Amino acid sequence: MRDIIKNYIAGFRAFSGNARNFLLLTFLMSFAQSIFGLVFNLYILKLGYTRDFLGTLGSIPSLTVAALAIPLAVFCSAFPARKSLLASLALSFAAMAGMALFTGRAPLMLFSLVSGAAGALFAITAMPLMARSSTEKERQHLFSFQFAVSMTAAFAGNLVSGWATGFWASAFSAGDESALAYRATMLVACGLLLAAGLPALKIKEEPAAAAGAGGAALSGIALGPALLVLAPQLIIAFGAGMIMPYLNIFFKSGFDLHISSLGFFMSLMPLAMAAGGLVGPWLVTRIGRVRAMITFQSLSIPFLATMGFSGLLLPTVLAAFTRTLLMNASWPVYSVFMLSHFPAPQHQAASALYTAGWNLANAASARLSGRLQMDFGFTLPFLITITCYAAATLLLSRRFLKEDNKKPVGQTAIKEEPE
Repeated sequence: MRDIIKNYIAGFRAFSGNARNFLLLTFLMSFAQSIFGLVFNLYILKLGYTRDFLGTLGSIPSLTVAALAIPLAVFCSAFPARKSLLASLALSFAAMAGMALFTGRAPLMLFSLVSGAAGALFAITAMPLMARSSTEKERQHLFSFQFAVSMTAAFAGNLVSGWATGFWASAFSAGDESALAYRATMLVACGLLLAAGLPALKIKEEPAAAAGAGGAALSGIALGPALLVLAPQLIIAFGAGMIMPYLNIFFKSGFDLHISSLGFFMSLMPLAMAAGGLVGPWLVTRIGRVRAMITFQSLSIPFLATMGFSGLLLPTVLAAFTRTLLMNASWPVYSVFMLSHFPAPQHQAASALYTAGWNLANAASARLSGRLQMDFGFTLPFLITITCYAAATLLLSRRFLKEDNKKPVGQTAIKEEPE
């Protein structure tokens, strides 16, 4: 552990100014969004809507991201990352404020769509910006550090959300977790999101490509090999959509937790993700990227089963923490693995394809899960998630394991230097 910490301290000192500003933006944005996210599903149910509508509402942002990611990648290739990030933050603020203030079915769906547009802008900007802001030597550390920073912020945000909602519940409704208490917490999150604009303003770079270059890069991608690279993560996306958007409801309905206790237990999940993100590069240097991903994903499956079927609070929480650590340790490793299969001019297009595919699979799964929960509870969604994780791990093993034997860790197709 000491070696891991020293590695990251040295890596952080080597990061460029753009990389550091993006890390700060990530922290502030994730902090605000996690405060909002902890109570949003509970707020919708408190308004009297069904889980089926919640599934519909939850699928809209992902479907919007899937629809807009590729067009935005083409359009935004002519603009600096700073403008795309500021536009994303503005749309995210509008969406969060709208969903907190308007309770009708149509406005909620509209602002969910706006949230998806914000997510699409951020997603197609983030990975290419980090790749351009780092050398090949720094890249895995930057991707992993950014993931860990976002999860640490989510840990803090979930704690604050639980405490804040408890405070508003006492102030407004004698301790009852009312829709008004949830709304107050969501509005606090909206205000905090504005702080993320400051580091976004400090990111300085030229447009990633000339106008029209995004379309050229997209047309130059060989679709078959690209889909093969993306397939393992898209299978995981479908499995994750069954459970992860509803994790707060799983704990709340299964164990009848108070909001402060729910906030504490939910805060453990991003903390586990942060720990996993930091451990990932350490294992990569020892066994290779593909073996590291296979190891993390295969070890997470028994804990996923324990989480879904133990029926006891402590084993469920411990299993959820461990599963989250293991499964999410592979995410930043996969991001670098994915980009390594594309030349630098295609990074934004590849990121757009990945973002569109991930969100389409995740949205379809989340929508289906809302209906399945009404008929089967969480039993069938958990079984589907386990099957998806096992299938993705098997695909990685059969198609990409040989890559660890062909080239040393860290050798990729990415050759550009930070700007």
